[in-house]
Amino acid sequence: MSKKITIVSVGLRGDIQPLAALGVALKGRGFDVQMIGAARYADTVLGTGVEYSAVQPDPESLLVTPDGQRLLECGDNPVAFARWMRHIGGPAADQLFQEISTVARPSDCVIYSPFAVPAESLAECWGASSFMASFVPVRPTRFFSPSGLGRSLGPVGNVWGARLAEQAIWQVFRKRVNAWRTETLHLPPWPLRGPFGQWRRQLRPTLYCYSPSVLPAPPDWPQSEHVTGYWLFDTPSGWEPPQDLAAFLEVQGPPVVYVGFGSMITDDLRRRHQLVRSALRAAGVRGVLLGNPDVTPSDDLVHVVPGVPHAWLFPRMAAVVHHGGASTVGAGLTAGIPTVTCPHFFDQPFWGSLVHTLSVGPRPVPAPDLTAQNLAEAINHAVNDQDMRRRAEQLGHRLRAESGIESACDIVERSLDRAPSPVSLTS
Repeated sequence: MSKKITIVSVGLRGDIQPLAALGVALKGRGFDVQMIGAARYADTVLGTGVEYSAVQPDPESLLVTPDGQRLLECGDNPVAFARWMRHIGGPAADQLFQEISTVARPSDCVIYSPFAVPAESLAECWGASSFMASFVPVRPTRFFSPSGLGRSLGPVGNVWGARLAEQAIWQVFRKRVNAWRTETLHLPPWPLRGPFGQWRRQLRPTLYCYSPSVLPAPPDWPQSEHVTGYWLFDTPSGWEPPQDLAAFLEVQGPPVVYVGFGSMITDDLRRRHQLVRSALRAAGVRGVLLGNPDVTPSDDLVHVVPGVPHAWLFPRMAAVVHHGGASTVGAGLTAGIPTVTCPHFFDQPFWGSLVHTLSVGPRPVPAPDLTAQNLAEAINHAVNDQDMRRRAEQLGHRLRAESGIESACDIVERSLDRAPSPVSLTS
């Protein structure tokens, strides 16, 4: 009988996709894989044999509310982020915990995203092995600031900044998590400061789904921290681009740039798209814009698409413009093209700054400061700077030579060789 793996991600599509790619790869190795996440992302594993169990609430539905729009204005301010989590995320967590415990099945291994840390309780309940699978650095280090806290605070400040940010989020959810552990899972509560210090002392393993060529593991991390490389989906077998998109790309003319802000929903989409059109026109380029073609019609300047596999589209672009989410950063860098980031909140300023530091993209343009002029300037820089293009191509070549998913699968598989059989959730 094949061993069972449960993967839990409660974030947005950018959080789901790398874990879905890992789940599909583990399924290909013969494991029985269940993935738990929001219903709207079930298409990420459609037809792969991975079981997808949908839970509520839907994170994107929270972002379209006025409170959700305030979250997108938090930038890299962890206090504002924690305040939003207390007001909106806390009440949503109660429903989420209960639904996860309803659909989760006893497994040999639990893999969870940073926003799904309470899922470690399932592994504890079942006596299973476990991994956090993170798109951001989570273990404190002296060598760079924690994602979400902006520029470096110095060696001591970086470590304590990471621990304080960890506590800011934990204290928001502590009572709710412990109520779930004691009342539903019949486990003892986690301590006042959470389980994190104990986990670090125990060298609990973490898988990082970004590349060591982009951000290597710092020297003060133990071997339990595995920076494996990006976990990206290939273009689905048999997928063909829509004819109108293919025709748009075949037209001889100005370079084509991708523009898409993923799940970073704005309450004034028409204004955002008008701004993008003005910037593309000022930069002298055309664009493939992520959006709804029924709401935003295509024309000779912009072709609007509801979604296209990044692995197919990005290598055909002169540059990519996006919100700076870890997964989209990985896709753009792997394609070997310059990246313009317009970060909104949490880890996005971190990755945007790193892209600029690597000299494979211009200085980030924070979303609240976005104008047609500064976006046009950033696009013009990305498209026409030949040194930047050369560095992006070189980095892309290195990233395409990595096997991040295979490395992660190897680590999980080795852990399962030592894992005991799981016990029932209700035992």
